[in-house]
Amino acid sequence: TEIILTPKEYSILEYLIRNKNRVISRVKLAEHVYDYHFDSDTNVIDVYINKLRNKIDKGFSSQILCTIRGVGYVIKEI
Repeated sequence: TEIILTPKEYSILEYLIRNKNRVISRVKLAEHVYDYHFDSDTNVIDVYINKLRNKIDKGFSSQILCTIRGVGYVIKEI
């Protein structure tokens, strides 16, 4: 199935895949995507993660994009 991603969604997904099975913090993701110091009070990364979940995990029995509460996000190998 073809999935259409925005450039930011693609950048986040690519970074998570390149770091598969490693927890990546919101700050690290934002610094990768935006190339500048990230304001940790914003929820912009959470919004993009939610959009990605709806595109890559919705409708499947197992989820590959996981939240590690208080730490960050991880793409898990299935």
